[in-house]
Amino acid sequence: MNTREIALKLLRSYEENDTYVNLSLNNPQISALSPEDRSFVTALLYTAVERRITLDYIICALAKRPVADISPKALSLLRLGLAQLLFMEGVPAYAAVSETVALAKGAGERGFVNGVLRAAERAKGDLPLPPREKNLARYLSVAYSVPLPLAKYVLMLLGESGAEALLSAFLTQPPLTLAVNTLRISRDAFLERLKAAGLEAEKTLYSPYGVRLRASVPVKELPGFAQGLFFVQDEASQLCALTLAPKAGDRVVDVCAAPGGKTMLLGIGMENEGTLRAFDLHESKLPLIRESAARLGIDVSVEAQDATAAKEELKGCFTHVMCDAPCSGLGVLWKKPDLRYRAVEDRDGLPALQKRILSESARYVAEGGTLVYSTCTLRTEENETVVRDFLQTHPDFRAEPFAFGDLAAESGMLTLYPHIHDMDGFFIAKLVRAAK
Repeated sequence: MNTREIALKLLRSYEENDTYVNLSLNNPQISALSPEDRSFVTALLYTAVERRITLDYIICALAKRPVADISPKALSLLRLGLAQLLFMEGVPAYAAVSETVALAKGAGERGFVNGVLRAAERAKGDLPLPPREKNLARYLSVAYSVPLPLAKYVLMLLGESGAEALLSAFLTQPPLTLAVNTLRISRDAFLERLKAAGLEAEKTLYSPYGVRLRASVPVKELPGFAQGLFFVQDEASQLCALTLAPKAGDRVVDVCAAPGGKTMLLGIGMENEGTLRAFDLHESKLPLIRESAARLGIDVSVEAQDATAAKEELKGCFTHVMCDAPCSGLGVLWKKPDLRYRAVEDRDGLPALQKRILSESARYVAEGGTLVYSTCTLRTEENETVVRDFLQTHPDFRAEPFAFGDLAAESGMLTLYPHIHDMDGFFIAKLVRAAK
């Protein structure tokens, strides 16, 4: 199979099985490709998924028929062809069209796919979109490929200019951000290693552990991976661990730990001294934490544990508790584009779950101890509302202000936005239990 044929197969599998796009890439045919071809297939698949709403609107307009009247395979071909033609720089138009048409079967399908793609090529500078002035939410939904309810929510949250800036950011390539394992190397020394390898990198603005690479590089090929000198972690996630700020000798638990990035940075902050435990509901995810800990040299006890039911024998045992709760993930759409298509009703039950997890996590906190609640979403229902409800029912806790340079959380709560802070969308709340 050529690269476009593999991409078609993966896209069809993703669309038919309603799974996550990253799982579609766990395929032997992908691993057998050259790095360049693997990157192309990955980019093509992600673009076709990420831009689906935009692509389908254009397809319907050019084909003059609804999506439901187009065969599933022809629709997948058109999504792939238009993704290359409209949104992938460096792909020649003739290749995007001819190579896609070649994958169609039968004269009818080939003619139809070719006709739509040729029409899109001719209209490339003037493609159809809903009129902005008539319905702004509908325009944003199609232009930035998000479901209409999500477009309406972001408009309500941020207003017109903020909503458009955020949705635009979600269509960009996020930086590759690493956390340096300062137990083994300083950040400056690690930056020198990257420079010696011909890689351009810079320090993160707020985290003293972070390094950003704008180029997309296979992580395992970076210098120092096997030696455990770094791990992948967005700066926003690093700031969660830094908000908790444990020291050497502290007793720390991460209650929703997988895949383990925050746990690792907590261990580094503790200088690998003290008690560090990592819990997660899913037994299948625990090897991810153990493997990272072994590579980085972090001492941590890892076990399966339901965050909605705290272990009674550990009540009040920890000076620091990290609670990064399950959420809708709306802050990381630039990394997980298929999350945008999850139905709104799938998110409605999350606040109740988050409140229960936060309340159970609080039972672990010793008097005078610190609890950090975080999510990678921007929904106030999952963020500020959860924390305020928690504080009303837990008078022994208070929200404590914190800051990272000019990022000040005077209320004890901080929301990070991709279009403002150039990092994942995140919410962080610092809660402190009163000392008697």
